Formats: sequence, C-alpha cells, structure tokens
Amino acid sequence: MDDLLSPSSSFVPPSPSSHFSTVGQQVLEFVSREIPEQWLFDDGTMSQNADRELSPTGRTLLRSAELSELPPSLPATLQCQTNRRGRKTGPRSDGRHSAVSHVQAERLRRDKLNRRFCDLRAAVPNVSRMDKASLLADAVAYIAELRSRVARLGDEANKELEQSSVAASKFVQVDEAVDVRMVGSDAAAVRVTTAASHAPARLMGALRSLELQVQHACVSGVQGVTLQDVVVDVPPSMQDADGLRSALLQTLQDSA
Repeated sequence: MDDLLSPSSSFVPPSPSSHFSTVGQQVLEFVSREIPEQWLFDDGTMSQNADRELSPTGRTLLRSAELSELPPSLPATLQCQTNRRGRKTGPRSDGRHSAVSHVQAERLRRDKLNRRFCDLRAAVPNVSRMDKASLLADAVAYIAELRSRVARLGDEANKELEQSSVAASKFVQVDEAVDVRMVGSDAAAVRVTTAASHAPARLMGALRSLELQVQHACVSGVQGVTLQDVVVDVPPSMQDADGLRSALLQTLQDSA
C-alpha cells in the first residue's frame, strides 16, 4: 500500500497478459499509479467544491438552487450563457423574413400591373402589338380619337341648337299665317300658324261664324307656336281657296 500511495512511483500500463493468464484464470495485480495533488487535500476543500460542477470546458456551472435565488432579470441571461455557451436567446432581426416580405410585395405589385394592362387591352379596340409599350401607345391614340369625336359631336349639337332657336324665332315673329288648300269640290284643308294665346278656341269660333263644318282637326305646339290643321266642308258659295283664306283671316283678326 505504501507503494500505491507514493508520489514517486511510476505509472506502468498493465499488459493484457497481466489480467488474464494463458489458461483463462483471472489474476489480480496492484499497479502503482500517480495520485493527483487535489486528492491529498482535506475533506473541507472537497466538501466546498462538491456543491459545484465542472463544465466540459473547465468553467464552473451554477446549480439550479443557486439560479432560483438570483434576481428575476438574471436567470434568463445566465441560462442563455450556460445553455448556449455565451450566446443570448431572444428576438433576432429576421432578415430573411423581411426579404420575403419585400419579394411578396413586389410580386403583388406586378400582378396588379398585369391586371391593369389586361383591362386596358380589353378596352382598346385596335391593338397593333401585344407588348406593353405598343399597348400604351394604342391606348393614347384611342383616347385622342375619342376626344376629337366628342368635340365634333358637341359642335354638331350646338349647331342644331342654334338652328332650332333660329326657326323658333321665325315662328315667333309670324303673328298669324293661314293656308287653305281645296280637297275635292266640297272640302278644304286649312292650316293656321299663330303665336297668339287660345289659338284653338279662336279658330273654332272663326269657323263657326263662317258656318264651316269641321270634319277633322289636329293641334300641335312647337316652342310657343301653335300649329292647327283642320279639314272643313265648303259650301258652294265659298269653293274658292283664296276667298276662303281671306274670309278666315279677317275673322281671326277681328276676334283677336
């Protein structure tokens, strides 16, 4: 035993033949080994170090009992250091996620542009080529054509309005016009154009005073001018168109 505890004894590795004999009988041999210096310390030192563990890298790790006694803000940092060897766990700037979001936004923008181009292609009647530049040029030309067409239609509408206003002014300037045309030997078609008020009543009163029987009558008004068409029976004494016109016009003027 003195040889086993002697620090000066040398270490000799056992050979395989020293453990087992050639006949298979096991033989135990005591070999002298060197004892580490920390084994020679007293039990107090070992008991103080027993509460601590050595990490594989030689650093001392804290036990769970000691971690529970630390302030609330410290265990997370210490656990990060013990679990990840100095690396802190927590929210990291995810560059990959931001890159993916940018790619997705660009993809959505291009899809939106493609849909707009499809709508534009459907709206333009004549498309020379299918590329985007030609489509935009055709759309610009089509819009210019539409503008010129709208301007031309507006000018035509203004001209028609001016012509109608001129015609209305001519009708208004006419005080009263009577036109008589003979229909057969015993009938006459009378047209009276006047801007006076109560024109149908005045015409019926004039025809009654001349003892002319009405077969058909039609009255229409255009911008303040009354147009009356009447078919009457003509007696033998008034079968002349000019005489009938003069008599009817004189009666209308007298009733005004």
